[in-house]
Amino acid sequence: MQFGMKNSMKYITVLDFEAGQVYMYDIMGKGWNPDHESCEAFLSGKGHNLANIQWMVHEENNIITN
Repeated sequence: MQFGMKNSMKYITVLDFEAGQVYMYDIMGKGWNPDHESCEAFLSGKGHNLANIQWMVHEENNIITN
């Protein structure tokens, strides 16, 4: 399953419940439009416990606060 259209996904945002943190990774320079498995492999490589996170890929890096 591919996420996004025309390689538009540029970021992965992670809610890490174990660490109590939110992470945003810039994947634009990686040159791939990630599928589910490669996203999970990437996040595992960053040290996240897949059982204790929620994540999404997206195009914009702005944070909405209201």
